[in-house]
Amino acid sequence: MRLAILHFTLPPVIGGVERVIRDQAVALQRLGHQVDLMDRKRFDVAFADPKAAPEKQGDVNATPAPLANYDGVLIHNVMTMPFDLDWTRQLQALSRQHPQIRWINWVHDLCAVNPAYRHITWTEPVPAMQHVAVSEARRQEYAQATGLPAESIQVIPNGLDVTSVLGLTPRIAALPLAQAELVLLHPARLVRRKNIELGMKITAGLVARGCRVAYLITGAPDPHQSDGVAYHRELKQLEEVLQLESQVHFLGDQAPLEEADVRSLYAVADALLFPSTGEGFGLPLLEALAHRMPIFCSDLPVHHEVLGEAAHYFHTGTEPDLISAQIMRWYESCQPTRHRRLLLQAHDMVRICQEHLEPLLLAANDCFSHP
Repeated sequence: MRLAILHFTLPPVIGGVERVIRDQAVALQRLGHQVDLMDRKRFDVAFADPKAAPEKQGDVNATPAPLANYDGVLIHNVMTMPFDLDWTRQLQALSRQHPQIRWINWVHDLCAVNPAYRHITWTEPVPAMQHVAVSEARRQEYAQATGLPAESIQVIPNGLDVTSVLGLTPRIAALPLAQAELVLLHPARLVRRKNIELGMKITAGLVARGCRVAYLITGAPDPHQSDGVAYHRELKQLEEVLQLESQVHFLGDQAPLEEADVRSLYAVADALLFPSTGEGFGLPLLEALAHRMPIFCSDLPVHHEVLGEAAHYFHTGTEPDLISAQIMRWYESCQPTRHRRLLLQAHDMVRICQEHLEPLLLAANDCFSHP
């Protein structure tokens, strides 16, 4: 679809709504839509100049097309705040002149309930558009202010471009981790002392306990060890036996990871799993500390030397299911990790656009609400 997103000011101006519309535009582009961000000046160009054409496909800052070319117009705050009432009235008229366009009144702020605007008497009619509020609280306030039935106002929460906020590389952003409750990172080459088979058995134990887990292994077979290829083959066979094809990710199989990819992995993972049977030091332990990441590692003297009390230890001879239980006890009591996973699952802007906004844009215009 060809979409316009409207607000009083545009990025790079910094503000809450400006960040939301920026991330909304990026998310919609990732989903295959063509998006133009517009303030009043750019919108007037689109409406007044029938020869206006986009400068570059997919560029949110390109010259907008004529208004009739758009499938949907998302209006953030302009219909509910008094900063440009001429534009508010112009949009009211245009929505009536172009009923084939899906007009969405997106309510972040509401003059009628803000004490700072008590001196302003709001006399503008309720627009004949689909109404969206960013929260249930705002929906109830808008319904009370307008007389609209609350059920006619859809709640679509704000979200984040998580890829941008976390600084993820495209390769790591593309990993299928959205449904995972727990992401374990194991930075290691495929050599036997890294004890990856124990990590896989721990993962199987977590799956058996009902946990949606992802186990990320960074390295490829070590080119300096002839046994590396054989070990890789054994691990893939174990993956099949344990039925972990959806949970275990050998990230080095396709191509080596870049340093930026590794930093991204520390940003998306919930904990470090480091079950080595032998180490001279264990640099990933320090990297995990730098990223404030919980660490589950083997009970080696060198690990105690490096980490002291800053880790959860286990003996490599312990039954894997007992280690899985140890990790689950931590996970169930670790609210920050669970809350961040909730953020990724409920407030990722791409997911919000897929689950809430796209169905609204595709709905028939007769669903639009009138007072």
